[in-house]
Amino acid sequence: MERGREKLKYVFRNISFIKSATKSAAYPVHSKFNMPEVAIAGRSNVGKSSLLNHLFRSRGTGMVKVSATPGKTQLINFFNVDDSFVCVDLPGYGFAKVPDSVRKKWGPMIQEYLHGRENLKLVFFLIDIRRIPSDDDLAFLDWSARAGKNVVLVLTKVDKLTKSQIKKNTGKILEKFNCENLHYVHYSVTKNIGYNQLVGLMNEVLNEASDDIIE
Repeated sequence: MERGREKLKYVFRNISFIKSATKSAAYPVHSKFNMPEVAIAGRSNVGKSSLLNHLFRSRGTGMVKVSATPGKTQLINFFNVDDSFVCVDLPGYGFAKVPDSVRKKWGPMIQEYLHGRENLKLVFFLIDIRRIPSDDDLAFLDWSARAGKNVVLVLTKVDKLTKSQIKKNTGKILEKFNCENLHYVHYSVTKNIGYNQLVGLMNEVLNEASDDIIE
């Protein structure tokens, strides 16, 4: 490893949509260099689009559409961030009103991405802090662990609870996942809570991945 190498700083400045895909054959090929990827995952009504627009510092219409119908996003969407990494919006899961034919595609689609995408260095896994993790949530964390991916649990909508409720619910969620050492961040888009912590964790993981390439 290069001694005294300056750490890279990853932020969300210039964002551009690359493409959508459902199969690995259609994933984008990063021709400039092998850019790492950071994925955003979670249930269809957990606030993924709102968090992405918050990270992107979008205003007005926003780059990521916030659908009035949970479960509408059924594709894997790739975004180029500053030509330094790729942000990947995974399709939401678990919304009962989505047709069975569509719902059955989500599991294989997400598993294929998690297990086959070497560029993927970090997953931000969103959970509504007011909800106990579902079987789908448990399955997703298991897939991520089996794929050997770094996961940060993002507990969203903390502005809806008191401090004591946040502490109590956080404990229940970690207990359900049986992962007390799982990294987690309390997040609120409306109160601007957790942004710096999330970006800091992202920088830590992506710099470690960069070190591994250099060594």
